[in-house]
Amino acid sequence: SDGSLLIRNIAERGKKKIKKVEHVIEPDLIFPAISGADIERWRIKNVNFVLVVQDPVIRGPYPEEKMKGKWPRTYNYLLEFKDILISRSSRVIKELIERSTFYAMYGIGPYTFSQYKVVWKRMACDIFAAVVSQHKTPFGYKVIIPTDTTSFFPTQDENEAHYLCAVINSKLVRDFIKSFSSAGRGFGTPSVMQYVGIPKFDPNNKLHQKLAEISQKSHQFKLVGKEEEVKQLERKNEKLVKML
Repeated sequence: SDGSLLIRNIAERGKKKIKKVEHVIEPDLIFPAISGADIERWRIKNVNFVLVVQDPVIRGPYPEEKMKGKWPRTYNYLLEFKDILISRSSRVIKELIERSTFYAMYGIGPYTFSQYKVVWKRMACDIFAAVVSQHKTPFGYKVIIPTDTTSFFPTQDENEAHYLCAVINSKLVRDFIKSFSSAGRGFGTPSVMQYVGIPKFDPNNKLHQKLAEISQKSHQFKLVGKEEEVKQLERKNEKLVKML
């Protein structure tokens, strides 16, 4: 009745054994989240939720005093896992904790909250990319947060996002990436894109517009299971990417 959320942590998801709890917290810092396993080509098939306690502007955790005053229930929830959060093995995380507080997070910046993102799987054997934006939750529209098993391009322009997605999902680009990025844990990291040389999106370029339209239609058809129509668009996409 007060707008709070009753949450249950996904205790079995991580590598460490942690207790399973239910807790009432404020909704402000909860966001829909996707992992690599949730990404298909032209589609996101599943959404979980993640707690983001990192200020994207200052690239640091919200101060404890602010957490206690503005989000006290969320802070109490985090306290239940303080020892586990402190024991995280990442050197970067340990340094962040030493400089700030026990719930510090890594890799959260303004790009994390960009209006549109082209996301693709990491640690796979092929590139599977999709465009994500906001997600309708029971507590309002929220921007989707990609987790650490994904890579992504952030953008504020929907057409640019779909243009990039069309290029990345083409067999031409995927085969090129597979030629130097080995399947497995190192596959599909953000750095692979520096070798692709995608021309910067130009909204006045008709070829760029056509690629964006193909991605938009592919997402629409994929959502309703029209696989044959998706295949037809993918064949057209290959020809356009070769022209690009």
